[in-house]
Amino acid sequence: MKLFTTAKISPVGKVNANDLKKWGMNILVFSAPVLIVFFGQLAKGVPVQEAWPITLIALYGALVDLFRKFSSGK
Repeated sequence: MKLFTTAKISPVGKVNANDLKKWGMNILVFSAPVLIVFFGQLAKGVPVQEAWPITLIALYGALVDLFRKFSSGK
């Protein structure tokens, strides 16, 4: 149980460096499949104007995760 008592959680309204590192890793993990689909569409000849909206999914997920970390401090 010592793990739970020594964990550093940022207070509400602030994000510490550890939270930012976790956020960066989440961006890499969860946006990679979306970017694979995006570049796959480009490779098949889909114009960029029609393919770029898929990247909004990755952006939306990253922003949601950041705001969740920002507001869920203890």
